[in-house]
Amino acid sequence: MINRGKKREMNGIPTSSLSDIAFCLLVFFLSTTTFDIKKGLGLMLPAPSKADNQRVKLKNDNLTKIYVDPAGKVFLNGEEIAVNKINREIKKTVAENPDMVFSLKTDRKSRYKFMIQVLDQLRLGGAEKISLGTN
Repeated sequence: MINRGKKREMNGIPTSSLSDIAFCLLVFFLSTTTFDIKKGLGLMLPAPSKADNQRVKLKNDNLTKIYVDPAGKVFLNGEEIAVNKINREIKKTVAENPDMVFSLKTDRKSRYKFMIQVLDQLRLGGAEKISLGTN
């Protein structure tokens, strides 16, 4: 009889199929995960007109200018105003003139959140005709 000795015990965990299992888990989670899609601003934009360079001329009586500087200061017709007070001023303006157009311009270096704050105040104040732009 041949003495083969004792059987050797394995000292580690077999990892030969570990990469296969990891790949299967990766595929499973990628295929079942839903991704959060950024929705952006909820603005209803008008349909494009046939004339590419269509411009509308407004009287100064029907235009309220709002400017946001890079530091976040808001100016209503050239006068500085606090963001939380814009709502009241817009309500007064819309009550006096329902056809009022609000031109909101921001400096290119200003943070986006300042424009959104002013835009929210315009909506709360009842402004329906809003023009957006940058300087």
